[in-house]
Amino acid sequence: MTIKVALAGYGHWGTNYLRNLQLIDTAEIAYVCDPSPLAHRRVQKLFPHIQTVTDIGVVLSDEEVDAVIISTPAATHYELTKKALLAGKHVLVEKPLALSVEDAEELASLSQDAKKTLMVGHTFLYNPAVRKMKDCIDRGILGKIYYLQAARTHLGLIRNDVSAVWDLAPHDISIFCYLLGREPLKVSAVGTGHLNPKLEDLAFINLFFGDDVLGNIHISWVDSNKLRQVAVIGSKARVLFDDLNPLEKIRIFEKGVSLDKPYSNFGEFQLLLRDGDILSPKVEAEEPLRNVCLEFLDCIRTGRKPLSDAANGLQVVRTMCAIQKSIQAEGQPVLIGKEPAVIPGRED
Repeated sequence: MTIKVALAGYGHWGTNYLRNLQLIDTAEIAYVCDPSPLAHRRVQKLFPHIQTVTDIGVVLSDEEVDAVIISTPAATHYELTKKALLAGKHVLVEKPLALSVEDAEELASLSQDAKKTLMVGHTFLYNPAVRKMKDCIDRGILGKIYYLQAARTHLGLIRNDVSAVWDLAPHDISIFCYLLGREPLKVSAVGTGHLNPKLEDLAFINLFFGDDVLGNIHISWVDSNKLRQVAVIGSKARVLFDDLNPLEKIRIFEKGVSLDKPYSNFGEFQLLLRDGDILSPKVEAEEPLRNVCLEFLDCIRTGRKPLSDAANGLQVVRTMCAIQKSIQAEGQPVLIGKEPAVIPGRED
């Protein structure tokens, strides 16, 4: 079964979608929709058989188009996804699903009513290294999970439509929720904008998952040290995912500390220290975005739900809105789903 796909947005990430789709036999790219004449020339030069249009209405009115991939600025995700679902198309939309909880809930409901696949591009959930981390946790290699920590810093890519918080943090929130199998209960975050006072370009985010499990995320557009790391620390071991290390994506440090046994006074207090090997397990060399595309196409064919489905996208948006609320309140803790949703961007 060949699925006819249209791509909306041929920018930085849209080019990668098109490259991957071209290599998948079960996908046929019918359109690329982008307002830029330069984008049209680039597509026509590389893929002359693909039709380029500026009006998304042309794509949505074509009954032969089965699905739309939306790789446009975040502020357009809600409107374009809604139009595509109402036109009866399956949708894969880049993160975030929307910029408010209400909009994300509406899109999830629309996809359910239309019986169409709605998938969010949380690409790291399809990264073999992240899945290896999940396997380590599920098999108890790390012991009791104490906390998770992520750093996502670099000088740019700087956007003018959303803050660094909304651009970068959804990656690590989706990873944390996937690894733990649940979303945080509350958040506390601080951030500031040096390049644009209305859009944070750096932030420090704390997530509270319950059972004494914490998560910490550092994101920045203004740090010259490029980092793409996620670590999970447990009582028996620590696992580190370094996305910039091509040879050792995952390292497991068999070192940890925990109480040897319950105690009632200081004389009985003893710690159990573990000191073992540093392991570098094999991680399959797969492109995560190709895995995203394959999952999307398979879900259309079979009707099953993708891992990063509408519910997953809504989960991340709920957390992101709480983070934005906490930043605006200068770090005040905010319960997930208990505060009004907010649009990204700091108040004047």
